[in-house]
Amino acid sequence: MVLCTSMIVNIIIKKNFEDYVNNNIKEAGDTILELVQESYNEGTLSEDVVRASIIDSPMGNFAVSILDRNKEYLWGVDKAQFFNKLQKEVEKEHVKLDYHLYREVDRPYYTKTGEVAGYVRTGYYPSDLLSRNDKKFQNNVKVSIIWCSSMILMWFLFAGLYISRLFTYHIYGISKTSIALADGKLNARYLFKSKIKEIETLRHSMNYLGEKLERQDTIRKKLISDVSHEIRTPLQILQSNLEAMIDGIYPIDEEQMNILYKEVVRFGKLLNNLDLLKNVEESESKMNFRVINLNESLTEVFDAFKIVAKEKKINYQMKNTETERVMLSADKDALKQLWMNIVSNAFKFTGEKGEIRVITSLQHKECTIIIQDSGIGIAEEDLPFVFERMYRGDKSREQYEGSGIGLTMVKNIVEKHRGKVKIESKEGKYTKVIVTLPVHTLMLEPNNISSKMKSYMKIGSKNQKD
Repeated sequence: MVLCTSMIVNIIIKKNFEDYVNNNIKEAGDTILELVQESYNEGTLSEDVVRASIIDSPMGNFAVSILDRNKEYLWGVDKAQFFNKLQKEVEKEHVKLDYHLYREVDRPYYTKTGEVAGYVRTGYYPSDLLSRNDKKFQNNVKVSIIWCSSMILMWFLFAGLYISRLFTYHIYGISKTSIALADGKLNARYLFKSKIKEIETLRHSMNYLGEKLERQDTIRKKLISDVSHEIRTPLQILQSNLEAMIDGIYPIDEEQMNILYKEVVRFGKLLNNLDLLKNVEESESKMNFRVINLNESLTEVFDAFKIVAKEKKINYQMKNTETERVMLSADKDALKQLWMNIVSNAFKFTGEKGEIRVITSLQHKECTIIIQDSGIGIAEEDLPFVFERMYRGDKSREQYEGSGIGLTMVKNIVEKHRGKVKIESKEGKYTKVIVTLPVHTLMLEPNNISSKMKSYMKIGSKNQKD
């Protein structure tokens, strides 16, 4: 770009300079013709007068000849004389003249009656028209363009190298980090910050990917450990009992058969849960969406646990007046499974004389369902992983039965319903599961909102502002 720009500038300056020279030639020719015409009108047109006023004047770099009306040479400086003069001037400079560059123009001068009296032939050699200052100026312009172009090109090169260094240095480091991650070095991180926003975003993305991969690898190892633990226990019981029966230590009676049967059932449940999780994650179970009432879906599950709450003497309450007529576009069975998983977890980890509350609210286009228990809570270090498949906190591994896929299914079902789910918990005090689902669009039309519902929506808006 710099070289092309320099060439264009040079061409433009050269053309303008040529125009400048041509204008000077035209003006000089007009002046010569005017002097000849005045001399002729005064009756003083002679070779001596013309030579004194024109040929020997500062305009002597022109070959001025006077021709008759038939363009026959009368007197003056012709082409041969002009070149002889030029050759003497350029001998010291060792410059060879090119006769093809010589130009001449014939211009008529007139009698007082308007007839052509003769012609003035003005010849010139282009380079001889330029004075030393003109030539020096022309050369200085060319040199200046070359120097400016060279300096600009060098600055561009240095700036380009610096900028490319800013990009390539970090990109090379990030690419090495990605290769390290691909080679299984999941703790690899690129720590050098960049001043370029896009590169810094790429660095953060790469490091975040590394953290996620490392976390997933940790969960994978934990999953393998969990599955092997869950499978090993029933298999060991089955193996030891069968060996004892074969050796005659245990009698083959109904009691021993029931023990073996329970372990087989337990083993089968684990495999069924794994299959169920696989189906949920691979979306093999298609959702059948239709408009259903939120409170009806919640109440059905809530009532199913009343007996359990009575047996464990748990304070079991539900407050859902605000969502009395809230409709959802949802799969009825999936929504029921969602509430079952959350409520069953609440009962599982809440001891006797504890408390479980189900609270619903409406805020603009979304409804919020909160299921809170006063159970054992979740450790702070376990909270980021509770929705990962087969993840179970160390405290719940031995003490509480389960396969660790309940919350994974909860998250999957909520996301399929375009909702959000999060968990707030404090170890030893409480666990709060917060589910947010979008309200069905028909409910949002003005004609379908009852006065009571409008008041609920106002209450929700007011609470949100507060």
